[in-house]
Amino acid sequence: MDSVSQQEQLIDKYISEGSKDEAVKALFNLINECAKKRDFAKAEALRDRLMEVAPMALHEITQSADIIDREKSNSIDTAHHETWVGLYSTLSAEETNDLYFSMNVKTYNEGDVIFPLGEKDNSLYFVDQGEAKMIYVKDSEELVLKILKPGDIVGEDTFFYTTAYRTFSLKARSDIKLRMVGREILSKWIETSPDLENKVRVYCTKSGDINSLLEKKGVDRRLNKRIKITGKCGVQLLNSAGSPMGKPFLGLLTDISEQGLAFSFKLSSEIAHKILGAKLQVRFKIPVEGLSKEIEQHGIIGGIGYPVLADHTIHVRFDQPVLDIKKLLGV
Repeated sequence: MDSVSQQEQLIDKYISEGSKDEAVKALFNLINECAKKRDFAKAEALRDRLMEVAPMALHEITQSADIIDREKSNSIDTAHHETWVGLYSTLSAEETNDLYFSMNVKTYNEGDVIFPLGEKDNSLYFVDQGEAKMIYVKDSEELVLKILKPGDIVGEDTFFYTTAYRTFSLKARSDIKLRMVGREILSKWIETSPDLENKVRVYCTKSGDINSLLEKKGVDRRLNKRIKITGKCGVQLLNSAGSPMGKPFLGLLTDISEQGLAFSFKLSSEIAHKILGAKLQVRFKIPVEGLSKEIEQHGIIGGIGYPVLADHTIHVRFDQPVLDIKKLLGV
């Protein structure tokens, strides 16, 4: 049995005997020991237990948090911190620790595909060493949008719930070391560092998003002709089996193509996060040979726009193209 397990058994003994002061002292010392060994998961679990056993031991609770944060700060990789000093300089010590210890290191060899076009990957990647190519494919032709170097971030479009699927591929141009943060961490950040998500988002905007990169290359990413359209759109979310989920609602149509449509609707950020990539059924009307014809289509929510002072824009991709819309578009 290791030393930590032995000490935890002693703490259990103190608690069962009603020796709360001894238990608090032992827990505090063990937290300090684990933090210095950089076993932060254990140190934080022990601190949670300290708060459970003695919620009024405010001095020990506060001091143990400071110890964990200090040891975390001291353990951050120096080379990584120097590469990302522009980002970390905007963060507090707590936010810095939350971001750094959310990261997983990934390495790839030259030529490896880090993620392919169309993948449902919602991670954010930080380039520490090496280079990678952002590749966009149109009409079977590969176009290099950008060469990523140390200090570059990629993946913000899916990480921040803008799109459900990768709209470009990422390939290692050399041997490369990345740090990856999964989108599921956002719920934790809300609790521990409420401003962190927005600070990272703001930093990401400095390098430009996929749309701005395409514009610089003179590429129109839309494969199908679209037209502006007005009217209401009935929306029913579906579960994985295709059955209705929740109550239907109405959105306002903004544009349409044979492959999909966009409508506006006011959502909370929490709901917007949950429905990205969801299946749905839409009903709407279009003019056909002088008459109004109702169209019913199934599809997925492929993207969500987040304007500052307006409703969200929900982009829907149909499962199948619509012939009547194709005729309306004259294509």
